[in-house]
Amino acid sequence: MMALKELEQDALTEIFNIGVGMAADVLSQMVGERVKLSVPVVELTNQQQAKNYYLAREQRQLCSIRQTFSGEVTTDAILMFPEENSLELVRLMVGGDLPLEQLTEMEQDAMAEIGNIILNAVISSISSTLGLTFEGSLPDVSVVTTENIFSHRTGAIQVSDEKAPVLALTIDFELSARQVSGYLAFLLDIPSSEKLISRLDRFMNGSAV
Repeated sequence: MMALKELEQDALTEIFNIGVGMAADVLSQMVGERVKLSVPVVELTNQQQAKNYYLAREQRQLCSIRQTFSGEVTTDAILMFPEENSLELVRLMVGGDLPLEQLTEMEQDAMAEIGNIILNAVISSISSTLGLTFEGSLPDVSVVTTENIFSHRTGAIQVSDEKAPVLALTIDFELSARQVSGYLAFLLDIPSSEKLISRLDRFMNGSAV
Protein backbone atom coordinates (compact mmCIF):
# COMPACT_ATOMS: atom_id res chain seq x y z
CA MET A 1 0.00 0.00 0.00
CA MET A 2 1.21 3.50 -0.84
CA ALA A 3 1.99 5.73 2.14
CA LEU A 4 1.45 9.48 2.25
CA LYS A 5 4.50 11.71 2.33
CA GLU A 6 4.40 14.53 4.86
CA LEU A 7 3.65 17.21 2.25
CA GLU A 8 0.94 15.03 0.70
CA GLN A 9 -0.68 14.56 4.11
CA ASP A 10 -0.54 18.32 4.76
CA ALA A 11 -2.13 19.05 1.37
CA LEU A 12 -4.90 16.49 1.89
CA THR A 13 -5.56 17.85 5.39
CA GLU A 14 -6.03 21.34 3.92
CA ILE A 15 -8.33 20.04 1.18
CA PHE A 16 -10.46 18.16 3.71
CA ASN A 17 -10.41 21.14 6.08
CA ILE A 18 -11.98 23.31 3.37
CA GLY A 19 -14.72 20.71 2.85
CA VAL A 20 -15.32 20.37 6.58
CA GLY A 21 -15.59 24.16 6.87
CA MET A 22 -18.23 24.22 4.11
CA ALA A 23 -20.18 21.49 5.92
CA ALA A 24 -19.97 23.39 9.23
CA ASP A 25 -21.47 26.49 7.59
CA VAL A 26 -24.43 24.53 6.21
CA LEU A 27 -25.02 22.68 9.49
CA SER A 28 -24.86 25.96 11.41
CA GLN A 29 -27.66 27.36 9.25
CA MET A 30 -29.74 24.20 9.72
CA VAL A 31 -29.51 24.04 13.52
CA GLY A 32 -29.56 27.80 14.09
CA GLU A 33 -26.32 27.95 16.03
CA ARG A 34 -22.63 27.89 15.29
CA VAL A 35 -21.21 24.45 14.65
CA LYS A 36 -17.47 24.20 15.15
CA LEU A 37 -15.62 21.42 13.38
CA SER A 38 -11.98 20.76 14.16
CA VAL A 39 -9.23 20.48 11.57
CA PRO A 40 -9.45 16.81 10.56
CA VAL A 41 -6.71 14.35 11.38
CA VAL A 42 -6.00 12.56 8.07
CA GLU A 43 -4.21 9.26 7.57
CA LEU A 44 -3.88 6.84 4.66
CA THR A 45 -3.98 3.44 6.31
CA ASN A 46 -5.65 0.08 5.73
CA GLN A 47 -8.89 -1.51 6.87
CA GLN A 48 -7.37 -3.46 9.76
CA GLN A 49 -5.40 -0.54 11.18
CA ALA A 50 -8.36 1.83 10.84
CA LYS A 51 -10.64 -0.68 12.57
CA ASN A 52 -8.11 -1.09 15.40
CA TYR A 53 -8.03 2.71 15.80
CA TYR A 54 -11.82 2.94 16.02
CA LEU A 55 -11.96 -0.01 18.45
CA ALA A 56 -9.46 1.74 20.72
CA ARG A 57 -11.67 4.85 20.84
CA GLU A 58 -15.20 3.46 20.61
CA GLN A 59 -16.73 0.41 22.30
CA ARG A 60 -20.22 1.67 21.48
CA GLN A 61 -22.37 1.02 18.45
CA LEU A 62 -21.92 3.49 15.64
CA CYS A 63 -24.45 5.23 13.43
CA SER A 64 -23.02 4.86 9.93
CA ILE A 65 -23.95 6.98 6.90
CA ARG A 66 -22.45 5.56 3.72
CA GLN A 67 -22.35 6.86 0.15
CA THR A 68 -20.56 5.62 -2.95
CA PHE A 69 -18.79 8.17 -5.14
CA SER A 70 -17.78 6.89 -8.57
CA GLY A 71 -15.46 8.30 -11.21
CA GLU A 72 -11.75 8.14 -11.98
CA VAL A 73 -11.42 7.59 -8.24
CA THR A 74 -14.13 5.38 -6.73
CA THR A 75 -14.69 5.35 -2.99
CA ASP A 76 -17.18 4.25 -0.41
CA ALA A 77 -17.38 7.19 1.99
CA ILE A 78 -18.53 6.39 5.53
CA LEU A 79 -19.42 8.95 8.20
CA MET A 80 -19.69 7.50 11.70
CA PHE A 81 -20.96 8.78 15.05
CA PRO A 82 -21.45 6.92 18.33
CA GLU A 83 -25.16 6.06 18.32
CA GLU A 84 -26.11 8.19 21.34
CA ASN A 85 -24.27 11.20 19.87
CA SER A 86 -26.20 10.87 16.63
CA LEU A 87 -29.42 11.41 18.63
CA GLU A 88 -28.00 14.69 19.97
CA LEU A 89 -27.39 15.88 16.40
CA VAL A 90 -30.91 14.88 15.37
CA ARG A 91 -32.44 16.77 18.30
CA LEU A 92 -30.62 19.91 17.22
CA MET A 93 -31.76 19.51 13.62
CA VAL A 94 -35.45 18.86 14.26
CA GLY A 95 -35.89 20.79 17.51
CA GLY A 96 -35.72 19.76 21.13
CA ASP A 97 -39.48 19.80 21.82
CA LEU A 98 -40.34 16.63 19.93
CA PRO A 99 -40.95 13.50 22.03
CA LEU A 100 -38.36 10.74 21.88
CA GLU A 101 -40.59 8.36 19.91
CA GLN A 102 -40.99 10.91 17.12
CA LEU A 103 -37.26 11.56 17.10
CA THR A 104 -36.66 7.85 16.67
CA GLU A 105 -38.88 7.80 13.58
CA MET A 106 -37.11 10.85 12.12
CA GLU A 107 -33.58 9.90 13.12
CA GLN A 108 -32.67 7.94 9.98
CA ASP A 109 -33.80 10.69 7.60
CA ALA A 110 -32.06 13.37 9.66
CA MET A 111 -28.80 11.39 9.84
CA ALA A 112 -28.96 10.75 6.10
CA GLU A 113 -29.22 14.51 5.57
CA ILE A 114 -26.31 15.24 7.93
CA GLY A 115 -24.20 12.61 6.18
CA ASN A 116 -25.16 13.91 2.76
CA ILE A 117 -24.08 17.45 3.73
CA ILE A 118 -20.74 16.47 5.24
CA LEU A 119 -19.73 13.80 2.72
CA ASN A 120 -20.69 15.89 -0.30
CA ALA A 121 -18.88 18.96 1.05
CA VAL A 122 -15.68 16.98 1.49
CA ILE A 123 -15.99 15.28 -1.90
CA SER A 124 -16.73 18.66 -3.52
CA SER A 125 -13.49 20.05 -2.08
CA ILE A 126 -11.53 17.09 -3.47
CA SER A 127 -13.26 17.42 -6.83
CA SER A 128 -12.66 21.15 -7.30
CA THR A 129 -9.06 21.05 -6.05
CA LEU A 130 -7.84 17.92 -7.83
CA GLY A 131 -10.02 18.11 -10.92
CA LEU A 132 -11.80 14.84 -10.25
CA THR A 133 -15.43 14.21 -11.19
CA PHE A 134 -17.65 12.13 -8.93
CA GLU A 135 -21.17 10.77 -9.15
CA GLY A 136 -22.69 10.06 -5.75
CA SER A 137 -25.28 7.54 -4.58
CA LEU A 138 -28.03 8.15 -2.06
CA PRO A 139 -26.91 7.83 1.58
CA ASP A 140 -27.42 4.51 3.35
CA VAL A 141 -27.91 4.73 7.13
CA SER A 142 -27.32 1.81 9.48
CA VAL A 143 -26.24 1.03 13.04
CA VAL A 144 -23.17 -1.19 13.19
CA THR A 145 -20.59 -2.35 15.68
CA THR A 146 -17.08 -0.97 15.34
CA GLU A 147 -15.82 -4.48 14.66
CA ASN A 148 -18.08 -4.81 11.61
CA ILE A 149 -17.90 -1.29 10.17
CA PHE A 150 -16.10 -2.33 6.98
CA SER A 151 -17.94 -5.63 6.52
CA HIS A 152 -21.29 -3.83 6.03
CA ARG A 153 -21.19 -4.06 2.23
CA THR A 154 -23.58 -1.77 0.41
CA GLY A 155 -21.22 0.21 -1.82
CA ALA A 156 -18.87 -0.19 -4.75
CA ILE A 157 -15.74 -1.22 -2.86
CA GLN A 158 -16.17 -4.92 -2.25
CA VAL A 159 -12.58 -5.59 -1.23
CA SER A 160 -12.55 -7.62 1.99
CA ASP A 161 -8.75 -7.59 2.27
CA GLU A 162 -7.78 -6.09 5.62
CA LYS A 163 -4.80 -4.47 3.85
CA ALA A 164 -7.03 -2.59 1.39
CA PRO A 165 -6.50 1.21 1.53
CA VAL A 166 -8.59 3.46 3.76
CA LEU A 167 -8.30 7.23 3.94
CA ALA A 168 -9.29 7.79 7.57
CA LEU A 169 -10.28 11.11 9.18
CA THR A 170 -11.20 12.07 12.73
CA ILE A 171 -13.25 15.25 13.26
CA ASP A 172 -14.53 16.79 16.48
CA PHE A 173 -17.88 18.62 16.38
CA GLU A 174 -18.68 21.25 18.98
CA LEU A 175 -22.23 22.55 19.33
CA SER A 176 -24.37 23.71 22.27
CA ALA A 177 -21.30 23.31 24.48
CA ARG A 178 -21.32 19.61 23.65
CA GLN A 179 -18.45 17.73 22.06
CA VAL A 180 -19.24 15.02 19.51
CA SER A 181 -16.52 12.96 17.83
CA GLY A 182 -17.15 11.86 14.28
CA TYR A 183 -15.14 9.63 11.99
CA LEU A 184 -14.83 9.64 8.22
CA ALA A 185 -13.45 6.71 6.27
CA PHE A 186 -12.97 6.57 2.52
CA LEU A 187 -12.61 2.98 1.36
CA LEU A 188 -10.48 2.73 -1.76
CA ASP A 189 -9.17 0.05 -4.06
CA ILE A 190 -5.50 0.08 -5.11
CA PRO A 191 -6.05 1.82 -8.51
CA SER A 192 -8.16 4.55 -6.88
CA SER A 193 -5.62 5.21 -4.13
CA GLU A 194 -2.83 5.45 -6.71
CA LYS A 195 -4.90 7.79 -8.88
CA LEU A 196 -5.74 10.02 -5.91
CA ILE A 197 -2.10 10.37 -4.87
CA SER A 198 -1.05 11.00 -8.48
CA ARG A 199 -3.58 13.84 -8.79
CA LEU A 200 -2.49 15.19 -5.43
CA ASP A 201 1.17 15.24 -6.51
CA ARG A 202 0.32 17.02 -9.76
CA PHE A 203 -1.65 19.60 -7.81
CA MET A 204 1.25 20.14 -5.39
CA ASN A 205 3.68 20.51 -8.29
CA GLY A 206 1.48 23.14 -9.94
CA SER A 207 0.66 20.93 -12.91
CA ALA A 208 -2.71 21.18 -14.63
CA VAL A 209 -5.12 18.58 -13.32
